[in-house]
Amino acid sequence: MDADKVIQDLNRRFAAPLPEFYQRRIIFWYDEDLEFADKLDEVILENAKVVALTGSNTFSIKKLLSVDDLTTNYLVYDPLVYDQPDDNWLLDVELYSEEFRADLISIWMDEMGAYFKSGHEKAGEELSCLF
Repeated sequence: MDADKVIQDLNRRFAAPLPEFYQRRIIFWYDEDLEFADKLDEVILENAKVVALTGSNTFSIKKLLSVDDLTTNYLVYDPLVYDQPDDNWLLDVELYSEEFRADLISIWMDEMGAYFKSGHEKAGEELSCLF
C-alpha cells in the first residue's frame, strides 16, 4: 500500500463518527516490519496528531494520551514487538483504541470483513496461499 492510500484511509477513519460515549479517536498503527518507518514524516492527517513509539518514549506517550491531552485524536505509530503483554505500557490504551495495519495480508482481511485482533495476523499469513 502506498503512502497516499494509507493517508486517505486514515483520514477516512478519523472522519467517521465516534462511537457512543467517546470524545476522541486513537488509532494504533502496527508496523512490525517497518514498511512505513521512513515514510512516517509524509503522514499528515486532517483531524489527528501523529506520534511514533520508539521504545524509549512509551511512558511519555502514555502520559500524553492518558493525562495531558484527553480530547485530541491521535495516530500512534507502533513498530515495536512485545515479548510479554506486561512489557507493553500502552496495552490499556490499546484495548479501547482502534487498530490499523497497512500490510497486504491485513488489507485482504479488511476487504473480506475478517477483523482479527493483534496476534491473529499469522493465521492470515498462513491462509494467504489461498488468494
